[in-house]
Amino acid sequence: MRDHLEIVWQKARFFINSQPFHEGLKITVAVLIPVVIFACFGHLHNGVTLGIGSIIASTPDLVGPYRERRQSLFINVAVIFAMSMLTRILPFSDVFLGLFIAFFSFAACMLSVFGIRAMGIGASCLLALFFSLTLTHESSHPITEALLMTGGAVWYMIFVLAVRYMRPYRVSQQVLAECAYKIGTLLRIKACFFDVHTAIAKTHKRVIQINVILNQRQENVREVLFSAATEKQFASYQYKQLTFIFATLMELFERINASHHDYYQIREKYGHTKVYQVIPELLISCAQELERLTTPISLLKPPKTAIQFTGQWDKAYAEVIALESREQGTTIVLKKILVNIRYVMQKIREVHRILSKSEEVHDHSELLAHKERFFKQRTFTWPALQAHLNLKSPIFRHSLRVAIVMLVAFVITKTLPVFFPEYIALTKHSFWIYITIIVILRPGFSLSKQRSIDRLKGSFLGGMLGLSSIFLITNIYVLLGLMLVYMLLTFTFLRSKYVYGSFFLTAFFLIAYYFFTGVDDFGVLLLKERLLDTVIGCVLSFLSFHFIFPTWESDSVKTYLKNVIQANVHFLSVSFRKLSGDKVDIADYKLARKEIYLSLAELNALNERILNEPIFQRPFTKELNDFSIFTHQLISYAMAFTNMLDHSSGLAFHEEHERLMNKILSKLKKTYTLFATDSLEILALKTAVSKVHISDQSDELLITEQLELMDGLVDKLSHNSLDISLLAKRSL
Repeated sequence: MRDHLEIVWQKARFFINSQPFHEGLKITVAVLIPVVIFACFGHLHNGVTLGIGSIIASTPDLVGPYRERRQSLFINVAVIFAMSMLTRILPFSDVFLGLFIAFFSFAACMLSVFGIRAMGIGASCLLALFFSLTLTHESSHPITEALLMTGGAVWYMIFVLAVRYMRPYRVSQQVLAECAYKIGTLLRIKACFFDVHTAIAKTHKRVIQINVILNQRQENVREVLFSAATEKQFASYQYKQLTFIFATLMELFERINASHHDYYQIREKYGHTKVYQVIPELLISCAQELERLTTPISLLKPPKTAIQFTGQWDKAYAEVIALESREQGTTIVLKKILVNIRYVMQKIREVHRILSKSEEVHDHSELLAHKERFFKQRTFTWPALQAHLNLKSPIFRHSLRVAIVMLVAFVITKTLPVFFPEYIALTKHSFWIYITIIVILRPGFSLSKQRSIDRLKGSFLGGMLGLSSIFLITNIYVLLGLMLVYMLLTFTFLRSKYVYGSFFLTAFFLIAYYFFTGVDDFGVLLLKERLLDTVIGCVLSFLSFHFIFPTWESDSVKTYLKNVIQANVHFLSVSFRKLSGDKVDIADYKLARKEIYLSLAELNALNERILNEPIFQRPFTKELNDFSIFTHQLISYAMAFTNMLDHSSGLAFHEEHERLMNKILSKLKKTYTLFATDSLEILALKTAVSKVHISDQSDELLITEQLELMDGLVDKLSHNSLDISLLAKRSL
């Protein structure tokens, strides 16, 4: 019970110090300040308009490099001003307004060519359009309303930049803590390999899924911590702490993924032994210690507790020795596992000592040396946009789809009251239909489907929560406090867990309008309106994906597979060149490692999305899952191979090594041609200098065994790729 309470308290502390919660708190405070100030002077409507401007301005303010965030805020202010002005001063007829909405919906969606932040600016443009159309106060001048909305955006920008100035490392600390927490989750999943009640294949899939999330977290850390870093920033002690912790976590992550074994054979041979039960306990203990460090990392303060797994490893090793003496057999695989766990413990202790300031922070300024190679430069150019202005582009098809659906939604809001007069009472806030379409309709079917479900769930259950709060709570101050809590949770979850964000948004919205009107049954009417508009938006989005320029995730599977195989060849060739005697720059190795992890993470994310598509669109689901598992195992073996080279000196490069390495690369290059029209070009390996026979006890023999393992996996990967290629052709 005590352990359970400790875990709950630990998770609660992690959530309160997490980046999503702080982003939600920041947006909530930025919105509330102008509303409260203007309400005190009797101008509540003006304060609400300013608050809406702040909400719209927060849309593209995502985690990333400070320079990009600052630029996007400035651009967003200009976009909000232009759109709110145009919407209010142009003399719209119904036909012109419909075309106006369709055109800007198309233009806003096309901005996604330039990345997720540009897509956020496009969403801000549409939000400014819809709020300007439907929330104009009768007693206010249109230009005044536009200036107030722009003023809210300017206020949000000033507020965010001021917070960043006062706490420059806060976001870096939070994303680094999230990365550490997910590595702890990876350790917990790895422990399941040693649980006789858990299927090994299922655990493999979970390992791949958590690696997708981990790679995204690592990219966030790299962008925030290094993309705009300068030598001056590296001189500060806080920055040195953060870079040291990040470097240590990456070494830890690499070792965990490099530690791959035949878990079926280990379970069959040692599943009945005590040491088999001790290993997962050690891994979970390591995960707990790493999770305990997430709060100190997010605050950059010394941990309050000492490391608690002292002595556990020694007991486990003693069990292995006892097992070896009892059964008179080798337990080398168990010893290797324990050596890796000891390394994990050592790295966790290093992080603990750095946070405790009991150890000197090593210089990691070399991380800046090639930083420009690790980040994609985002260029906003006409040729980049022009390349997508054709029906072959998924972004262009998506933009056309959104424009058509928006036009249909506009026609529905104008014509439905003619045939159903009772609908007139429910069209005062018809922007809910448009916002539903913006939120739900995504370039891929899977995400659109999931968003539809989340939106419907959140709207209905959130409506029930909001109405219950209004009718059951009679104390006005308690109700106001609840509304603020719902508001905070809305902005906390809206980006990370949309179903919760939609849930709290609906409850917050109903209570807010109850305060504005003071009419008890208004909440019921408003809920009916939101649910009706949400259903209309969901139905339109769902139908559009099947009938208006449909784009299926499975159509792009070959591109993703090609990228993974290309990254495999690049990573393996860099590793092999080390053995052949070529000088390999550490930056080349790290870049190749980053590419293989990112390409595999993108493929795994695609696989998850394909599972939500109609069954006739995904005839190769099992094969694609096997491809991910084989690739992940190949990366693990390749990283173990590289670690072996780094920790061994004087290794001779034999003819057998050369033959195996060329064989592996040749098979992968042939597999690449299944999914691409071009061929891969790689640097040739040096010719082997040693032609003597490899002795049975040498380190060179271990290298040969590792290469043979990789060769076997590449065979499986090649056959699996051929199956996917044939099934993909058959489904066309």
